Amino acid sequence: MRLDSVPVALARLNYRVLRVPLQVIEDRGMSRIDEQSPTRLAFEHFLIDCDRAAAHLLGDERAAARAAALRNRTLTVRFAIAQRIHRDRLILLDQQRARFHERRRHRGGHRPT
Repeated sequence: MRLDSVPVALARLNYRVLRVPLQVIEDRGMSRIDEQSPTRLAFEHFLIDCDRAAAHLLGDERAAARAAALRNRTLTVRFAIAQRIHRDRLILLDQQRARFHERRRHRGGHRPT
């Protein structure tokens, strides 16, 4: 073991100890919240950022694996949210279009001159 690797190993150990309460919050608290809740998504995004930083700065492969796994899971959730929003917007657009055509039909339509 090189002398400069000792501080990195200690920092990695400190990060793993710091990560324990965050993991408890995730397992016990956040898992009870709806997976599409903004609070849960924000907390998971925070964990991803922490793990990515630890992976990059400390060379922590466990943190890199956790970040990748959590990111994949949250991407699935975020994609489902985006699909629902897109569907809702298309429904709203169809409703607005129908109201527009209905109003136009009652007024006798507008004909360009």
